[in-house]
Amino acid sequence: MSAFDIGYFDDYESPDIKQDENQRSMLVNAIQLMGKEYVGREFLRWLMEKTKVFEQEFPKDLTLVAWNAGLRTVGLEILSLCSEANVLQHILTKEVVENE
Repeated sequence: MSAFDIGYFDDYESPDIKQDENQRSMLVNAIQLMGKEYVGREFLRWLMEKTKVFEQEFPKDLTLVAWNAGLRTVGLEILSLCSEANVLQHILTKEVVENE
């Protein structure tokens, strides 16, 4: 039995965790700013497309499978940030914009 098993470190928060939370908060704020403008939303849509988040592929080449899995991991993290920033619905809905 270790100190972790009995909950000895439950109240301890690692500095790395706090730094990660601060970085995530900054990223969420950046995505909120991008979500306010049409061009920012288009950029986020483009990222979703390029990271193949919404595509299903079953290539025979295992290298390509690993590459696509890495792309999707990045895309899903961005998708998660968009959800946290409350802009996901706007990203998933295609907009028709005239004269912009």
